[in-house]
Amino acid sequence: MDRVVGQSGVAATRASTPWRFPEWRTLNLHNGMTVRLIDMPGRYVATVAVSIRLPTAVEDPATEGAVAAYTTMMLSDAPHLRSAGVSEVARIGATITTGCDHRGPKVIADCPAVELPRLLAALAAMLLRFEPTPRSFEACKQRLAAERALEVHDPSALANKLFSESVLAPATRYARPVGGTDATWRQLSLEDVAHLRQQHVGPQHMTVIIAGDLSLVDAEAEAVRFFDHFPQGTNSVVPDRAPQPAARPQLMWRAGTEGAQTRLMMGCFAIDRLDPRWPSARVAAELLGGGADGLINKELRGRLGLSYGIDVRFVPYFSGGLFLMAGSVASGHAEQAITSVRRVLRHFIDAGPDRNLFAQVQDHMVGSAPETYETSLAVAQQHVELASCEIDPSFIDHHLRKVRELEPGRLEQDLRSLVDPDQLHVAVVGQFDPATSDLAYMVRA
Repeated sequence: MDRVVGQSGVAATRASTPWRFPEWRTLNLHNGMTVRLIDMPGRYVATVAVSIRLPTAVEDPATEGAVAAYTTMMLSDAPHLRSAGVSEVARIGATITTGCDHRGPKVIADCPAVELPRLLAALAAMLLRFEPTPRSFEACKQRLAAERALEVHDPSALANKLFSESVLAPATRYARPVGGTDATWRQLSLEDVAHLRQQHVGPQHMTVIIAGDLSLVDAEAEAVRFFDHFPQGTNSVVPDRAPQPAARPQLMWRAGTEGAQTRLMMGCFAIDRLDPRWPSARVAAELLGGGADGLINKELRGRLGLSYGIDVRFVPYFSGGLFLMAGSVASGHAEQAITSVRRVLRHFIDAGPDRNLFAQVQDHMVGSAPETYETSLAVAQQHVELASCEIDPSFIDHHLRKVRELEPGRLEQDLRSLVDPDQLHVAVVGQFDPATSDLAYMVRA
């Protein structure tokens, strides 16, 4: 196996000494598995994170939801949960959770650093000895049915679904829920999940990150001990299909349930982390809606009193992404809120950011980085997110350096190329009349 030392670059604020993202060592096991070891002295709770490169591109239209089902069943059918009484994982004070996006499953686990060997043993069995059962498959179906039934009563979930369907081309798998739909689950079988695991999952598609105080245990030897003996298998890499934008802006509206709030989302197709405009996008999002002092929140929450807060983000996929503004506004005032958001956004793009506010946000984003990555959990989560998109962890310091070096003029130029306030998709769940609003001209879907 090969040992590679990864070293991050340097990021600094104007008022602090250079700060470095924690260094890591990489083990390339014989079976193709990648293991990253991040020693963080004094972090006595260790975190193990796993990225399984299994994009939903492996699903055909009849098996959508199979990757999400495998993600859930991998944990519910884990060997350590089959024994009677308290499991070994619980006995050592450890936790394991699984999650899934369109790039595949992610596993996050933690335990006292001295108990890493027993946690790694449990994870190895869970990841590499998958034995699905009818019971857990039926539990997946019931959970999905419950989520779909609640969706019409959850304005946030419904608005998210409508917004994705609006901004992304219908043929794009990213436009549909990663968990599948009622239609696909009516034909999805346990055999589909088992076949997907057998055909597409193997150690060569897994990246394991171990972060914490590694002076307490020989994490490298333990990783080799528990993971290296599993055979590589014949699984091939399936390339992901990049999400594509919809042809034109659309208006999505559902009446939802009556209440004092209407859910509102506005945005467009955008960029991923590797686009050179990404630092500008991140700073712009903070300026517009990074908190109560964000420009949109000053208007909607502070001056007009229409909202408790609007969240503004650029959300990256592995290729492309979304620009979105999301929040709840007072019922009966959705049109006023939409008009106000567009006005603030247009002024920000045309006039550029206030120089003093820009400097404050810029310094905060870089200066808070040590706190952001203070825990083993935060570091492991950053690594696993980047690993799922096949981005080197040195990206963190590179990004912070670019944020620090960003000039207001560059942000203004970049944002103008990314967002047109008159070409935004809009999703509304709640009290709203699209026929009489200023959005009546928009395509309805």
